[in-house]
Amino acid sequence: MKPLLETIDTRFGTASKHAFSRGNTLPYTGVPFGMNYFVPQTSDQDGAWFFDPHLPIFQGIRLTHQPSPWIGDYSWLLLTPVTSQLGGDSLFHRQSSYDRDKASFQPHYLKIFSLRYQIETQLTPTCYGASIRLKQKQGKALSLYLHATDELTVEQVDKRTLALLQEGKTETNKNSLTMFTALQMNTDILAISQEAGDWRIDLASSQTEMQLATSFISPSQALINLPQEDFDSCKASAQADWENLLHRFDIIETGEADRTFFDHCLYRLFLFPQTFYEVDESGQAIHMDLATGTVKPGVLFSNNGFWDTFRTTFPLFALIIPEHYQRFLEGFLNSYRDTGFLPKWLAPDERGMMPGTLLDGIIADSACKDMAPDLEGELFQAMLETASKADPLGINGRHGLAQYQELGYLSTDHHESVSHTLDYAYSDFCIASCAKKLENIEIAETYKAASQNYRQLFDAETGYMRARDNQGNFHPDFSPYSWGRDYAECSAIQATLGVLHDIPGLIQLMGGKETFSNYLLKACQDAPLFETTGYGYEIHEMSEMATAPFGQIAISNQPSFHIPYLFRYSDYPDYTALLIKTLRQKAFHPSWEAYPGDEDNGSLSAWYIWSALGFYPTCPGKPSYDLGIPLFDHLRVYLAKEDKWLDIHTKQNHNHFNFVKECRLDKTLVSTIQHQDLLKAEQLTFTLSWLPNH
Repeated sequence: MKPLLETIDTRFGTASKHAFSRGNTLPYTGVPFGMNYFVPQTSDQDGAWFFDPHLPIFQGIRLTHQPSPWIGDYSWLLLTPVTSQLGGDSLFHRQSSYDRDKASFQPHYLKIFSLRYQIETQLTPTCYGASIRLKQKQGKALSLYLHATDELTVEQVDKRTLALLQEGKTETNKNSLTMFTALQMNTDILAISQEAGDWRIDLASSQTEMQLATSFISPSQALINLPQEDFDSCKASAQADWENLLHRFDIIETGEADRTFFDHCLYRLFLFPQTFYEVDESGQAIHMDLATGTVKPGVLFSNNGFWDTFRTTFPLFALIIPEHYQRFLEGFLNSYRDTGFLPKWLAPDERGMMPGTLLDGIIADSACKDMAPDLEGELFQAMLETASKADPLGINGRHGLAQYQELGYLSTDHHESVSHTLDYAYSDFCIASCAKKLENIEIAETYKAASQNYRQLFDAETGYMRARDNQGNFHPDFSPYSWGRDYAECSAIQATLGVLHDIPGLIQLMGGKETFSNYLLKACQDAPLFETTGYGYEIHEMSEMATAPFGQIAISNQPSFHIPYLFRYSDYPDYTALLIKTLRQKAFHPSWEAYPGDEDNGSLSAWYIWSALGFYPTCPGKPSYDLGIPLFDHLRVYLAKEDKWLDIHTKQNHNHFNFVKECRLDKTLVSTIQHQDLLKAEQLTFTLSWLPNH
């Protein structure tokens, strides 16, 4: 039986295009939360879609920092091994075919054999780089091309060491971004030369082992970051890093289920955020403050969009890797200390994308679960300042802040005004929750009242959340199927249900439980219609919803993640289990076309993992979970905070049993689960049934 890591194919979800996503992932090889990831590049003609699993072409190993094709890459470097002089200077002239079936795409290990050059490339990662083996089958001398879009310079430090420098700028803030790379061989370098902006390194041997490391601080720090062990030791270390996290779930009995996709989701879960700090010679964590170009103490993390990850990813971190969670919070706090704002979308610095300031949800969730009590005071102050201070550049904080403070909503003057308003109201709930815990009653009451601002956008006549102008008039020409303009990556149908923090209040606002229940039923049974109003063309999220048989439940995207669990609050609570099991079976596949849509920074994988556990954090910032339906007969989850295992049993777990007859936490019947009760429990037992209870 293969070790778990060797069964994970990192290519799942990579068969995606600009117009249609099946994950929009890359086959990253790296260590969990590492600074760099490594991906074979198959083409330089498709922009951010530089890997195609169907294309058996190899242009080199790309050191990448791309968190999403919609964000793009930065400070990337392509390394292409060759054996001879080439007929041209382009990547097309360098590329080679490779056998996809014989290649190894694993989290901790990458192996590709170049059929043209007869070179085997093996790579195993470290946090700041990699150890790389190159071997030419016929004994021909190796050469290595280095290619980047940043201005790249290469200097030979000694007969076996190179120092690389890449100078660029960050995408939104245009801050200087310099990456230093150290390359150390175990064979002599014969010559280095520049060809059409790229660099060629000629080696004295047909095989070599290279150690590579990068730094965003200095050339000397890049040397410090170099792996100090040989290839095999680096591989064993990377394997241990992965297994430490992957084995926090122990599948005892799969039953009729397949674990392949679950294991892949675990791999995706532990990729982001990425490390953006380094460790100096004295063992102290330091980072480059890109805003000032100075080195500062402390940890820092990047490549994360909190609109995506606050819902599923970080609540799962709170449950299974609390030690990492606290360190992430320290890093996000350092982002605030460096810029004066909590981050929204880091890559590597603030991109200013997506509605809301939804790191608030992560902070509130950590507070209600006592994840980082020593940081709560400063994190709370950071939330307050970010919520009440305008950024003159319009990048950080709340867009349209003055109007939100005046009217309690953003008007049609602002793009995606409904989504922004709903997310601000949720953030106000998060601030109120943290203020209450810190016994700041006045602020708690102020923000609790503000958390009800979602009510201002509800139109009782149509039954939907709608945009208003600054005079309070609803936007004319309304259609619930219209995407964009007033809504972020959804229509009014999904957005109306985006009141995570006050579901009872939303039910009352909509006219009561019966009306709410009928709304959910219609969303499921409706045709997957959409109108391109706000975009002017069909975005991929529309296409993914329209081609899936799930009505208006666009599980491919974050605004729909919680909707199946809303049935727990309706007249049809049993339907949650039916929907979750159906979506799990029909929308996710252990293949290169793995996901129903973008797998953003682990968020869709985390949704699947929650669905497999049988419970879900419908509102981050509240220490409770709504029940779903588990995947496996018997799964154990390691609860690191309590240093104990929770056993999740599923009785009568047949493929055609789609409903939950009962659920017990230890011996107590439960319909919801409190976080602290879960941590104390020994086992969670579900009994399934063919028909619902009623």
